[in-house]
Amino acid sequence: MNNGETTDRLLKRLEKHSGWTYEHSMRVNTYAMKIGCCLGLESQEMETLSTASRLHDIGKIAISASLLDRETALTEKEYGSIKRHTIYGYLLLKSLGYPQIICEAVCDHHERFDGRGYGAKKNMGIAAKIICGADSYDAMKYGRPYRLKLTDKEIYKDITGNNGKQFDPDVCDAMLRVLF
Repeated sequence: MNNGETTDRLLKRLEKHSGWTYEHSMRVNTYAMKIGCCLGLESQEMETLSTASRLHDIGKIAISASLLDRETALTEKEYGSIKRHTIYGYLLLKSLGYPQIICEAVCDHHERFDGRGYGAKKNMGIAAKIICGADSYDAMKYGRPYRLKLTDKEIYKDITGNNGKQFDPDVCDAMLRVLF
């Protein structure tokens, strides 16, 4: 089985496990591809970005659907469990033979440009930086079961306010050009 077939199977499994997470992943892929094009990524980088953005939340299949779909605020322990989806995704994709660059993008998509992300890592690849922005945008635009969506004005303010903090400045500039 090649990575394309494996990716399709994983996405079907994610859709069964958490429909809203699957839909979110597909939207993140759309945004990420627009941002990647705006940044002038080469075809191989775009291919990596496409796979990693679709699978960025695949580690959530290891987390209880009832926790993912909870409509009330999460406890600190529950939030810690959800945060581990990046590591679960990395380990799953690594075990299935995905290229390291894709595994790392999935693992690092909640890292921040200023180093204050899940793993306090500063030197992530371009795919992770783009997915970070696309993921954040979609989370604000569509909300979560436990958090309401924001207005376009609120999203724009959040993104511009996090330029150079949460978001790489080049990625942030591209996000603002293609998403607004």
